[in-house]
Amino acid sequence: MEEVCHEYLGSISANGELEHPLRRQLHAELQRALGQDQWRSYVTLSTACAVKAWPVWGSRFTEDLPFASPCPDATPENPALSLTEHRSELNVLNTFLDNKMRLGREYFPAVAAGLACWAVNRDVLAGGFLAESELGEMDMDSEDWDPSFFASVAIAGGAVWEEFGNSEVRRQFWHWYLEDAVPRAYSI
Repeated sequence: MEEVCHEYLGSISANGELEHPLRRQLHAELQRALGQDQWRSYVTLSTACAVKAWPVWGSRFTEDLPFASPCPDATPENPALSLTEHRSELNVLNTFLDNKMRLGREYFPAVAAGLACWAVNRDVLAGGFLAESELGEMDMDSEDWDPSFFASVAIAGGAVWEEFGNSEVRRQFWHWYLEDAVPRAYSI
């Protein structure tokens, strides 16, 4: 598994991005190599990404999300979110985050951290990958972005196509993802 992940390190672009089609390919390759459904591993990985981005939320907001916040003792190594089982509550969370987005550009990274948590809950309720396409995030509806992408936006301070994101911080996130988070999640 570590060997497969290591191969993807070279796929991180010059601006620090591990693009969506490559992440989907990585998950498919790991699932084939491990010979069984890896949905649980994907959820664990997504949760780790959301928990890693959570401090960005705390840098701007003092309250937790109404649903899907990290559990009090959660860490990227031991990730856990307080998920809702009700789509209506997930819709409430989406509206809550949309309202936070209206506060201004300086809040966008923090909102992206909240959206990473929301996206984990969305995927769990859907019971599968929402974005099966091979499109990159720029060509997808933002509500279809995966939790790891939202986490990278939060941590880097912006999306790869925005001038205010930090490419080196983004690259470090994807290195952590490939070298630590993916192997840990897929070894469960």
